[in-house]
Amino acid sequence: MRDRMHSRVVAHLKDGAAQYTAPAGGAVVSGVEVIIDHNLMQNGPEGVFRSDAVGITWRKAQLAAAQRGGVFAFGDEAYVVEETITDDGHMITAACMVQP
Repeated sequence: MRDRMHSRVVAHLKDGAAQYTAPAGGAVVSGVEVIIDHNLMQNGPEGVFRSDAVGITWRKAQLAAAQRGGVFAFGDEAYVVEETITDDGHMITAACMVQP
């Protein structure tokens, strides 16, 4: 039931499918359905603040993990993974920077 709920959430909120490439020419995973959140809110020493990072969220069933330095290609944009900020075992969110 939980997997069905996550599938429905992603189906309604997704921005589309991205391609993930692991760092150093590693594995490539195509068709990862992603939710992209610009101006990601993050916790810091002064509390919650709006950052320049982009949050990318996906279902763990489609991509088990993203490594620092990995790249999500979505449309004309490329997002470099900085760090995983949440992983509840079903959905993962990574803070990414737009690759120039």
